[in-house]
Amino acid sequence: MRSHTDSLLAVAFFKDGRRVVTASHDKTLRICDMQRRSLVGGPFEGHKDYVRSVAVSPDDKQIASSGDDKAIIIWDVESKQMKFDPLEKHTGWVLSVCFSPDGKRLASGSLDKTVVVWDAKTGAILATIDGHNNSVWSVAFSPDGLKLASGSADHSIRIWRSDNAELLLKIDAHQHWIRSVVWSPDGQQLVSASFDKTVRFWSSDDGAQIGQPCTGHAYHSLAISSDGSFIATASKDKTLRLWSTKTHKLIGQVLEHTAWVRCVAISPNGEVLVSGDGEGKVLLCSVKNILEQYNAEEGISENEEARQQQLPFSEAQVCLCP
Repeated sequence: MRSHTDSLLAVAFFKDGRRVVTASHDKTLRICDMQRRSLVGGPFEGHKDYVRSVAVSPDDKQIASSGDDKAIIIWDVESKQMKFDPLEKHTGWVLSVCFSPDGKRLASGSLDKTVVVWDAKTGAILATIDGHNNSVWSVAFSPDGLKLASGSADHSIRIWRSDNAELLLKIDAHQHWIRSVVWSPDGQQLVSASFDKTVRFWSSDDGAQIGQPCTGHAYHSLAISSDGSFIATASKDKTLRLWSTKTHKLIGQVLEHTAWVRCVAISPNGEVLVSGDGEGKVLLCSVKNILEQYNAEEGISENEEARQQQLPFSEAQVCLCP
């Protein structure tokens, strides 16, 4: 069964680890309770075009969404209503939104090559950041909220001071569009995923590349675990993959969907992946055993390669949100 009537483009966990919010080509958002395996919110209707990004506030009380209508909407979770009129500043699709760690600010990245920082309570514009030479596909606040990273189709990552928009660092990171950028939980590293079929790790202090890249498929979405020990990547090759942030090696089996995997998120406890695909399905996969087995194997031999056989989602691993 499908949670949406069209391709699913974005997914995010609530901090409670039970609920996820999804966004779709069908212009709506929905909330699924993964323990009850049921819809518990939505459809949230207000966007006039594809919804490409969603973010949940740190207190789980608000959702931010953005999309091809060039608008950002902040929703109240309890009432399922917009907090205020859509935020309209960008002149192109709004490709990414994220809350600051304290929930007071919201950042957005757009096809118009800009990053905008908003007051999440009032909707007021706090800063408009120019600097990229192409679309901004990903924005992410550092864990301490003092910095803001942006990843772009100009192949670069830029790090800005979040209070005054000063450019702190530019990293010429990839040979193709950067689709996703995340911070390590300690704020010491940035991880970026690109259509050049690599995931790369960077020092957030000086922009130096750390270790070898992860390679394998054209990365569309990237998530990092709350303890920073592994990342998950999603691709149009219909697979999900887990990677060690220590060794940059593949963890366990390649996990297969039946369609292009558009988005992925990791539960706060790091034991569950939720992903969405081009058929509108939400799939839930337990990765606890995969991680435990990998860690045991690494303890036996640091040089042993992770097994790479493909493993379709089984009935035991998957729950479909209706």
